[in-house]
Amino acid sequence: MKALSIPGLAVAVIKNGKRVKVSAYGTANLEWNCPVTIHTNFQIASCTKLLTSTLVLKAIHAGKLRLEDPIGKYLDSIPTSWQPLRVQHLLSHTSGLREFRGETYASTATVVRALKDSTLEYEPVTRQHYAQADFMLAGHILEKIYGKPFPQILREGVLLPLHMTDRAYDMERRVGSIMRTDLIPQKATTYYDWEKQLRAYKFIYPQYSYTAGGYFSSIDDLANWAIGLDQNVLFPASFANPLLYTRGSVGGKPSAFSAAGWGLPEEETSITYAGHSGGPGLGDVWRFPEEGYTVVVVTNDGELLPGLARAIAAFYVPGLARTTALKKFER
Repeated sequence: MKALSIPGLAVAVIKNGKRVKVSAYGTANLEWNCPVTIHTNFQIASCTKLLTSTLVLKAIHAGKLRLEDPIGKYLDSIPTSWQPLRVQHLLSHTSGLREFRGETYASTATVVRALKDSTLEYEPVTRQHYAQADFMLAGHILEKIYGKPFPQILREGVLLPLHMTDRAYDMERRVGSIMRTDLIPQKATTYYDWEKQLRAYKFIYPQYSYTAGGYFSSIDDLANWAIGLDQNVLFPASFANPLLYTRGSVGGKPSAFSAAGWGLPEEETSITYAGHSGGPGLGDVWRFPEEGYTVVVVTNDGELLPGLARAIAAFYVPGLARTTALKKFER
């Protein structure tokens, strides 16, 4: 933290459903000099996808959804180019959908209509392009299945059963000439360096993208999420693990994502692990199924590149090579 001038962060190490370490460091808000606690809510950016994936797995296990389902089963009047698309293509970022570039505060229905009118970037499953639109459309399908807004589905299906009580979306929306957000208890401010001074920073996550990013979480909540998965609260590991940790291929190359949408880093090691990062470094979550460890790092440094959770994991996971190349970029 000192070397990279990271204002605040929190760390969790979970092993087989037990807390090995849950600790908070530094400052959550520099203006008020508020310290980070284990209940400080950090913006976790694309680590939100882990929660969406958890909800998808629960829906699959309950028989409400299948990865092999064509998306046309849940969406009306899809274009011909979408006929080959399956739910699994959305989660593994192989759909070919283009990103939406329109109004930030558009409704999900408006965004879906716009995507239907656009062409695909490539033929499905021939390439892999990390896209927020994939998870946006997956969330729209979940809303069709459950008949509720995504934040409510997530709260009822994942957050409450796993005792994640600090969490929230800020529900940012434009009302006339002002922006309005919900209040989030103990919300950390995100910072970046501009002309050798720290400045407050906020990335705008439209509500239609809430399946892909925009969630605020505490380290205590993310520890409870990992414990819940370890303890098979929502679904058995025997069902989920093949979908989370198996690497397929895309266009003749190893896939960067599992069938359930978790990132699969490539390393010169036989150790299997998967998870996600977001921000770049606002969230960093990796699970090691064979060793039983989950390592989570959340920070309020908007320029920290991912890698801290992986570096910390090397202190716990036998045989995992030490890494020291922790870096920041200039935003």
